[in-house]
Amino acid sequence: MRLSELAGKVGAKVLTAETPAGREVERVYAGDRISDILNHASDATLLVTSLATTQLARVAELMDLPAICLVGGQVPEPEVIAAATRHGTAILVSPFGMFETCGRLYEWLKPGHG
Repeated sequence: MRLSELAGKVGAKVLTAETPAGREVERVYAGDRISDILNHASDATLLVTSLATTQLARVAELMDLPAICLVGGQVPEPEVIAAATRHGTAILVSPFGMFETCGRLYEWLKPGHG
């Protein structure tokens, strides 16, 4: 599913340019540990996290993540948004916590939905 469509379905706001939002997402990984993100993410993974650091933007670049979805309405610092934009990673902000955000994403990404 395209990021822009997925963001709308789960009520997330896209903070970066629309260009990366056209990328496809095939899976979701939720977590806050950088080591786990490095082990489980791919170039088709939407990362759901509460981390909003410049280090996370660097990891997203390294892993070529299409998007990061921050939970709890958390808005990252401008430097994080700028770094993500430079590297083509969309930043989404969900107004919901981790559990509800992941539940909503599952509903839209599960096989046979749509």
